[in-house]
Amino acid sequence: MLSALYTIGTYPIDLGPTGEPIFAHYPAMKLGHIESVDRFAELLAPPILQRMVQAGPADRDWVLTSPPLWGLPCGANLVCRAVYKILVDALPREFALTFDKLEVCGARTPIGSQSEFEGYNDYSKQDLKTRQDFHLKEDDDATQDLAAFEGRRAVFVNDINVTGTQLASIEKLLHQAGVKSLDCFLILNVDPRIGRRFPQLENEINTSRIYSLEEFTSFLRDSDFRCTGKLISRLLSYDSESLAGIFAALGRQKRVLLHRAILEEDLYGGTFFAEKLHVVQRAAG
Repeated sequence: MLSALYTIGTYPIDLGPTGEPIFAHYPAMKLGHIESVDRFAELLAPPILQRMVQAGPADRDWVLTSPPLWGLPCGANLVCRAVYKILVDALPREFALTFDKLEVCGARTPIGSQSEFEGYNDYSKQDLKTRQDFHLKEDDDATQDLAAFEGRRAVFVNDINVTGTQLASIEKLLHQAGVKSLDCFLILNVDPRIGRRFPQLENEINTSRIYSLEEFTSFLRDSDFRCTGKLISRLLSYDSESLAGIFAALGRQKRVLLHRAILEEDLYGGTFFAEKLHVVQRAAG
């Protein structure tokens, strides 16, 4: 079963103040904004709870999961964790529910060129074929422990389905793991005819409310957030001078937080990012 809070059926999309309210908090959620993450969790938890309760008395063993985790979480990982906390308090005692990450094992290879970085950072701008090739390679490279999923009913939580590429990859992975059933709950689902023709709409949504360098700097300075992979890749997409300006606008606590997150992401330790890392290290002091 596939369920979404909102389905995009036309393009272009009104992403301004007069558009669908769900877009107002989506870009901040992708960057780990705690309030936006919690808002979407509160919207997703009730339909997931209803699905679990309606499954019947013989189906009480459930596992909740989200996109594969390798390095820092994405916004959907944070939303899924928040949903789990809500469900644990709301479910009847006879239910067994665990939160199990689709965690990829092994070290990451540092990004070594501009083209590699663009391929990683600009996924939401890519066309259908590029997305398919990316997930095929990711599937080949991934090593995961899926024992927790065998014989159980799984709920997969994600932020958006645009072309169906990632969703197909997850469905294949979890069915191979032996899940008894799989239900997918999304914040946004794009009509396949729209998503495959205009996949760049994902990037338009992601950046719609936090687009400029000034808006991004203000977000980092004024918001409470957990660092996501998207936040860090966007931070390091700016040149060294702009990066220094961003860190100059932040308090010490956030400068240290961002520095630690960059190291934890384990993608930026090579020579290609050496100059930018020097800026960050000096700012974190």
